Amino acid sequence: MTAPDIVRIITTVAIAQGCIDLLASRMVYKREPYQRAVSSFERAKTKRDKVLAQPTPASSNNATKSRSAAEKHLKKIQRAEDDYAEAAAEVAKRHSAPSFFGSIIFLILYRVLSTEYSGKIVAVLPFQPWKLVQRLSMRGLEIGQFVAEVEADGSYPAISSHTQACSFMFVYFLCTLSVKFIVNRILGTKPPHGADGGMGTMLDSPKNKKFMESLGVDTEELAEARKAF
Repeated sequence: MTAPDIVRIITTVAIAQGCIDLLASRMVYKREPYQRAVSSFERAKTKRDKVLAQPTPASSNNATKSRSAAEKHLKKIQRAEDDYAEAAAEVAKRHSAPSFFGSIIFLILYRVLSTEYSGKIVAVLPFQPWKLVQRLSMRGLEIGQFVAEVEADGSYPAISSHTQACSFMFVYFLCTLSVKFIVNRILGTKPPHGADGGMGTMLDSPKNKKFMESLGVDTEELAEARKAF
């Protein structure tokens, strides 16, 4: 176990994520197609908010005219919602390519680093983790069990069990949850609110719903399943 190994893994993850974010910003988010998609989304959002803010047509003595006005108002709302969903899906689609590219890069990075640190103890936990955590923290390590000897004063040393050893995979996993997230928050470009649902935003567009229905997928059940998770 060496501190330089841990620092190197952290630095490598941070640099990789920083390069991905800067490259995505230059190649995607600062280009005209993305800016145009965001502008269309903002216009659709403003239009939808205005339509939703309009009062429902009041009922009149003529039931037919009253029903017709209510139906027109509902159709207007539905068109505004559909335009908003399509614009949001377009923005989300622009973010999907950099995300996919980043996932491929980190998969390659994991394969390269895991080969270099195969079978090596990269870190040592100051406690004995739970059995479930041990399956991840000790993955790839083959260490024989040992029992720590009691010190002269009756205390145990800092490393009292082989289960405290950490493999590269555990350190890399923690880096992707912390360092990668922090760097992305600083350098990354976030989609506007309302278009930040990722794949869920893309599935909510009317075109994609019609396509899934043509394949026999129940979009309402799919929406309920997404809410459950």
